[in-house]
Amino acid sequence: MILMQLNQLTKRFGAELILSNIKLEIQMNDRIAIVGRNGAGKSTLLKMMAGEMSHDSGDIFKPKETTMGYLAQNTGLQSEETIWNEMEKVFTHLKELEKELRTMEMQMADPDLLEDPKRYQQLLADYDRKQEYFKTAGGYQYEADIRAVLNGLNFKNFSWDTPITSLSGGQKTRLALGKLLLTSPDILILDEPTNHLDIDTLGWLENYLQGYQGAVVIVSHDRYFLDKIVNTVYEIAFQSSKKYHGNYSDYLKKKEADYEQELKRFEKQQEEIKRMEDFIQKNIVRATTSKRAQSRRKQLEKMDKLEKPKDDNQSAKFSFQIAKRSGNDVLKLRNYAFRYNDSNEFLFDNLSLDLNRGDSVALVGPNGVGKTTLLKTIIGDLEASKGDKMLGTNVQIGYYDQEQTKLNSKKTY
Repeated sequence: MILMQLNQLTKRFGAELILSNIKLEIQMNDRIAIVGRNGAGKSTLLKMMAGEMSHDSGDIFKPKETTMGYLAQNTGLQSEETIWNEMEKVFTHLKELEKELRTMEMQMADPDLLEDPKRYQQLLADYDRKQEYFKTAGGYQYEADIRAVLNGLNFKNFSWDTPITSLSGGQKTRLALGKLLLTSPDILILDEPTNHLDIDTLGWLENYLQGYQGAVVIVSHDRYFLDKIVNTVYEIAFQSSKKYHGNYSDYLKKKEADYEQELKRFEKQQEEIKRMEDFIQKNIVRATTSKRAQSRRKQLEKMDKLEKPKDDNQSAKFSFQIAKRSGNDVLKLRNYAFRYNDSNEFLFDNLSLDLNRGDSVALVGPNGVGKTTLLKTIIGDLEASKGDKMLGTNVQIGYYDQEQTKLNSKKTY
């Protein structure tokens, strides 16, 4: 069953052409990755599919009964509600129906109604019909579904009465993802859903999406995540789309093979063109071979010239110039600890670290264990509760905040 088709879709921002003649098809149970370099138009394409942005030309076909859910990149859930109450909003229709069923049960227990068999039978039939819908729509299951999603997205250690306004940006993003998953649309559109997920939560999401009863469209830079989920890849390159079957690794292999094949065809034709041009140049002025040279020239003019295949796989490159070389000892932490003023428990305690020049260190662990807080104590945004921090000679710290609060949005790059 086809859930959505994009035909010859084109999008411009002012005079700049972003996407041109995009073709894409989504069928039930498809697992689709949209891939391409940064700035290729992947998020723009998702927004047009979700109806969040208009397209300039082309058509989007979607049956009226097809439902769709969209999670934009780094979208945090904005709500004054508690965690549980906000998740329950997805099932408001079932909660209202449950109240209606309880009211009908009270009516059926009314002795006066029992004396009117016709009215009683009508109410009983209506009750059976609504109860069956309540059952098939997940009325007896939705609270368990909410608990499963909240636990899977690493809210199991939270009080679910916690106001959403008190959560961090990353936690709000996970809740937005959770609420979208609970709506169970026919088409699930996810733009970088793995942001703010730790390893365990990422594994849970992989399993959830593998068993999802619907189609999933994903933009993600996590190739391992895509390898486990998708069965179709659409590459966006040079404003156009190209479809590949298989997961991300299959796409890379097929793309490389296609590129090599196209390059060989191009180079073979270039060699043929060179031979024909050499023959024409050598023989066009000779009376005995002039006709053959003219014939070759006509062949060359009629030849369908192949374009050299383009490679859109350029990687970003960074070069950091160090003004002064530091000493061998860059950073030492001893018996380092931190706790917030309103907490009796340390977020981390008795932590020690030795960082030397040339080291590359990763901080890993579940969300909420204090990885970012540790970094903020090192750069001085937060003050450690106890312990010692020692920076080496000529050490300068550069810091990139996960929520980019250190960037001035009014400045250009």
